[in-house]
Amino acid sequence: MVDYAFAAQYPTATQKLVVMDAFLPGVGPGDDIYNSPDIWHFRFHGAPAEKIVKGREKIYLDALWTGFSADPKSFPDAKKNYFAKQYAAPGHMKAGFEWFKAFPQDAIDNKELAKTKLTMPVLVIGGEKAMGVALSASMKLVASDVQSVIIENTGHWLLEESPEATIKTLGEFL
Repeated sequence: MVDYAFAAQYPTATQKLVVMDAFLPGVGPGDDIYNSPDIWHFRFHGAPAEKIVKGREKIYLDALWTGFSADPKSFPDAKKNYFAKQYAAPGHMKAGFEWFKAFPQDAIDNKELAKTKLTMPVLVIGGEKAMGVALSASMKLVASDVQSVIIENTGHWLLEESPEATIKTLGEFL
């Protein structure tokens, strides 16, 4: 999301672009994804959300890890513990919530940026059980040179669920 906005605004500073298993607010299927009632956490932010999650960061994050993975057992507990500890630090969960809070403005910005197609090579890497296909469709609307790789039996957490395939794909493209 951020990388697309950067590349669209600074195309001469961007030789290649990699986007990984997300969606592009405001472009293609982006609005449907944002408005899906199944993806509740996009609108879960602000002081009440911070209070609810404080001290329960791992419970909140585990709901996301489990819900967006092809196989929850493929996301290592050591990494879950590490991420939960980082998000529990002062201000970190608020920052995470602010990411989602920005999606409506991102959609407005992306609709404007999409008026000019990216010309640099773009690689979309997505999980078969996540947003890979939707992200690929969106990027084909905003870029003229798009290569898509959908990693089988993988959800949203590409580097945790399929690190070898993700790294190999990145290495070949970059």
